[in-house]
Amino acid sequence: MNLTESEIKYKSLFEESPISIWEEDFSDACKYLNSLREDGITDFKEYFANNPDKVDVCSRMVKILNVNKATVEMYHAKSKEDLLTDLKALFTEYSKRTFVEQLVLIANGATHYEGECVNKTIDGKELDVYLQWSVTKKHKKDYSIVFVSLIDITSAKTIKRKLEESEEKFRTITNSANDAIVMIDNRGKINFWNRAAEVIFGRKSGEVIGKSLNSVLTPEGYKEAFQKGFGKFKHTGKGNVIGKTIEMYAQYKDGSEFPVELSITGIKINGQWNGLSIIRDISKRKKTEEENRHQREQIKLINKILRHDLSNNLAAINSTINNYKRDGDDNNLKVAKEYIEKSAELIMKMREHEFLIASTNLKIYDISEQFENILNNYQTIKYSIDGKCKVFADDSLNSVIDNLIRNAVVHSGTDRIDIRIISSARTCEVKVIDYGKGIPDDIKMKIFDEGFKYGATGHSGLGLYIVQKAVKSWDGDISIEDNTPKGSIFKMYLKKVN
Repeated sequence: MNLTESEIKYKSLFEESPISIWEEDFSDACKYLNSLREDGITDFKEYFANNPDKVDVCSRMVKILNVNKATVEMYHAKSKEDLLTDLKALFTEYSKRTFVEQLVLIANGATHYEGECVNKTIDGKELDVYLQWSVTKKHKKDYSIVFVSLIDITSAKTIKRKLEESEEKFRTITNSANDAIVMIDNRGKINFWNRAAEVIFGRKSGEVIGKSLNSVLTPEGYKEAFQKGFGKFKHTGKGNVIGKTIEMYAQYKDGSEFPVELSITGIKINGQWNGLSIIRDISKRKKTEEENRHQREQIKLINKILRHDLSNNLAAINSTINNYKRDGDDNNLKVAKEYIEKSAELIMKMREHEFLIASTNLKIYDISEQFENILNNYQTIKYSIDGKCKVFADDSLNSVIDNLIRNAVVHSGTDRIDIRIISSARTCEVKVIDYGKGIPDDIKMKIFDEGFKYGATGHSGLGLYIVQKAVKSWDGDISIEDNTPKGSIFKMYLKKVN
């Protein structure tokens, strides 16, 4: 093949290549860089950062010798002549940064460069390109012939930017959600974990990404079912819980369990099924539901007492009054009075019971002062109070104390009550000690039961039941034991205020 044939073949390959090819002359720019080195410049990156105008100077030194058809088309030019000017006409601010990188390489003797760049077309539209250039061996000393190839990656970069924008929107939306959003891949490994999930489960995203969901969130009792269900889901995208909202328990970081509401959707990504879960902590809701259920039970109890005990008392009152009208016996009035007093006490108990249902706010009380105030109402009882402590309780505390004192006076028949208050690090132990007839062993376990009555002085069976309910609502406890040589000791354990 002679020289003419080689030139024809080269020109044909150059012109018809589908890739944009430029033939450029960097020799003047190379001379300029060498002169800077002779002037003592060693850090060219810093030099151009401090002298940005010199970047434009160097760009005008680069001569564009030739471009192919693909280049004319890529840059929306009418002909080659539109492009055979200096590079500055096609530069953007991003182009200048990559051009500085090239100048630094040339200053250090490099003969090859590749990287992404943003140019602009003749009509001013931005063009994302992947740029490569190399210097032939024959011209590596003066850089007089440099071949540059450019690939238009605008579409790919646009898609990438849109994808990144979508991902950013997704992250923004999911991270502002109050519910945990968790995603697992086809192996059951966690690949997404939003901020709400960090709060709800007590684990940072970095702690769980790449770990099995089954090991991180699933309590022991659900693990086998999860594994079985996931085995089907990863092949079909279907399962018993897919597309449904269910309630179950999840596992906190410390291993404790709490109720959640779970919705799972299957999403196919790259031909594989991934699971997207929205998880809501329903602990508060469940607590509210339990409180509502408890209140409904208490209301039912009050209604039952109204229907039964109070109706019976009213019937007895009516009967004794009719008897009095018939025979004039004053004993009938005495009996009626007793039933009226029982009814009044019963109504008072129900008011206390209603108060207990509605009371939710805990306050700070000096327990010794509260006992002092109540005991002063019992003029015939001797008492002593030893110890001090502040506790958390609600407004039903006075009713609790009054019930305990009245129980000791009326049912036990004591003439003396001693209060002993023992303070520990977190608890106040309060002992209510009486010296009456005591409580038989066989009923000690029943006295706090709803409706339990004992002996002639037993009324509605609500007094101690209300006491126990109140104390437990304050996260406390109450128990009973024998006093020696006689009587009973009620022990309350209340949360101490430090």
